[in-house]
Amino acid sequence: MIVRRRLVPMLLLATVLTACGVQPDSSPRDVPDDYKAQLTGASSGGAASGAERIYLVGPGEDRLLRSVSRDADSPEELISILLRGPNETESAQQYASVIPSTLELLSVRLQGSVLWLDVTQELTELTGSGLVQALAQIVYTASELEGVTAVQVTVQGGQQAWPRGDLEFTTEPLSVYDYPGMVRSAQPAYPSVPSS
Repeated sequence: MIVRRRLVPMLLLATVLTACGVQPDSSPRDVPDDYKAQLTGASSGGAASGAERIYLVGPGEDRLLRSVSRDADSPEELISILLRGPNETESAQQYASVIPSTLELLSVRLQGSVLWLDVTQELTELTGSGLVQALAQIVYTASELEGVTAVQVTVQGGQQAWPRGDLEFTTEPLSVYDYPGMVRSAQPAYPSVPSS
């Protein structure tokens, strides 16, 4: 009886382990091309890898921007990737973009340390905090590019006044300093000053 009690669990375990049927490989091998798409999944916002970063609205109630990795070979490509928004994985993790999905990038040029972006009119259809957050996404993303300290956004070639984080409008180039407190910091909170 005791032997039977010990034998039954061992047989069940052996059955489960052999039923899997997947044998380990003796060395690494490449994944066939037709399986790669199944493993990575289609993504509208690009693969979450690379040295460049775009800023999306992060999950959570605070709705602060968070940076995510992307591969981009030029300023135009990085901004185009930003305009596509989060990829499927990021969407599932509740990342979002407030930039209108129909917004198109018409031109990009770097003049000194200012990146000039000309876009279609959909950005002007946003108002209030949504417009501020969309501009912050664009400005923080552009500021990740080497040599860029400010961004001038024009609409179909025309100058436009844009709100800063304090809701004051300006026609001057925008910088990350115009949108303080809109990005989640990776820095830990400073410890409080000790009381005596």
